[in-house]
Amino acid sequence: MTSPPWKGLPMLELERFFWANGDPALLMMGEYHYGLVALSVLIAILVSCIAMQIAGIARDSHTALFRQMAIATGSLALGAGIWSMHFIGMLAFKLCTPVSYDPFLTALSVVPAILASWIALEMLAKDSVSPNQLMVGGVLMGAGIGAMHYSGMGAMQMAPMLRFDPLWFAISIVVSVVLAWLALWLRFGLHQSRYLGNGGTIALSGTAMGVAVASMHYVAMNAARFIGEEVAGHEHSLDTDLIIGITIVTVVLGGIVLAVNLSLRFRMLYKQLHLSEARQKAVFDTAVDGIITIDRRGIIVSVNPSVERLFGWEQSELIGRNIKMLMPDPQRSAHDQYLANYLSGGPKRVIGIGRETTAMRKDGSIFPIRLAVGELRLDDLVMFVGFITDISEQKRIEQLLEREATHDALTDLPNRRRLSASLPRAMARADRTGGLIGLLFIDLDGFKKINDDLGHDIGDELLKEVAQRLLSVSRRSDLVVRLAGDEFVMVLEGLHADAEARQVAEKTLAALCEPMDLEGHTVTVRASIGMAFYRAGCGLSAEAVLHQADLAMYAVKKRGKCSIASLN
Repeated sequence: MTSPPWKGLPMLELERFFWANGDPALLMMGEYHYGLVALSVLIAILVSCIAMQIAGIARDSHTALFRQMAIATGSLALGAGIWSMHFIGMLAFKLCTPVSYDPFLTALSVVPAILASWIALEMLAKDSVSPNQLMVGGVLMGAGIGAMHYSGMGAMQMAPMLRFDPLWFAISIVVSVVLAWLALWLRFGLHQSRYLGNGGTIALSGTAMGVAVASMHYVAMNAARFIGEEVAGHEHSLDTDLIIGITIVTVVLGGIVLAVNLSLRFRMLYKQLHLSEARQKAVFDTAVDGIITIDRRGIIVSVNPSVERLFGWEQSELIGRNIKMLMPDPQRSAHDQYLANYLSGGPKRVIGIGRETTAMRKDGSIFPIRLAVGELRLDDLVMFVGFITDISEQKRIEQLLEREATHDALTDLPNRRRLSASLPRAMARADRTGGLIGLLFIDLDGFKKINDDLGHDIGDELLKEVAQRLLSVSRRSDLVVRLAGDEFVMVLEGLHADAEARQVAEKTLAALCEPMDLEGHTVTVRASIGMAFYRAGCGLSAEAVLHQADLAMYAVKKRGKCSIASLN
């Protein structure tokens, strides 16, 4: 007989573990109870699915302590399940010889299973892993399961000797590592699957891990070689009570571990929810903006304190009433119909879009707001949340800036910029209605001398007085503009004849020629007024009409000033 390759290595005593080139006639053959085999596989799958669920709980935890508790308890449940699968699988194997198990070694064999489970759960609790980490995890997990299996088989007490076929031994380790890696890979590979969902992913990857554990066991059992003689008349008997006890303990332990972790998870989620509600309430109560929640009928469900400040209503006066009480017309009249149209599938003209509108206070005053509306749908419940910002100050500043840009700082009359925007619009209205527009170009005579002799302060007061006199003789529809320096323009809309413009020009000239009392100085000023007209459909531009009035004014100055002239 050829010596084994490890012959001569007495320190290793590998021949006491492996069997090679022996006499096949010395081997004992066994068989399986397939009902117990199926039970062992189901147990492996069950505890693996539980482990996957616990790994998800650990991954979603926000505290290191809770994560480690989940991993530790899950490792205990999975390790015990793997060991139970192994032991039931051993009991399912029938030999024609009495077999018992060393209690200490049998109990000790659960340690590698727990360590392998801990390695697996540590990895499964991560958000993502690299291919190298997956490979290392698969190797360590497979090695741990293999160590559990072979140490458990070493606890067998029987007359035949137990040896292992080297090839099948190697195959069992490879199978264990590869299938463990596959189970881990499936868990991460399917984690983002939109087709399976979380439950389907757990079931599939848990089944893969359970099959991996069971496959390693039964491949390793195929590596076992029992050397000895059968005991005549021996009949293998199943210890049903032991099998039932192991099954119940394993399932109950897994269920308890899962229940405890779910309970802790729900407690943590409840605490987070409570904290989130507290934060939201703090934000809700302290928000500067008004926040109003209404139902699908427009009935106010809740308001924050800022709403009371903005609208002047108490919270108790608003809850249960329709939101349109805070709206002026026409929004008030159209609100219910708009809400009904939207809920029936109409366009989203407000939802999710910030817009400027107006609101009404308790005292009936109207103020500008910026409104943003969000929608909340939960099953059949539809709610709308409105965020309201009072933009009165913003609008006031905008109006001030607009006025500064379009009005003269000294006289507060509209300036050239305002004229450039208003005159074309007035001409467009005249084209539509067939009206007549008169333009008076007014230049003060002798203003420079007064300004030089009496000083700029008196000159400024004179310009302000001129502005007031121009306003006093103008009509409500007229536009009075300070163009530049001592030049003014009056735009006269809605005229029926040229003579109306001349009447206004004459009143203007008479008003300006009246003496002025300016800080103790009596000042008399004169004016030259040029007139131009825009007739509907004439095609003149605003600049052309203004230029004609300017030319008419200069014609007056050439003739001796303090008069009125027209070129068209």
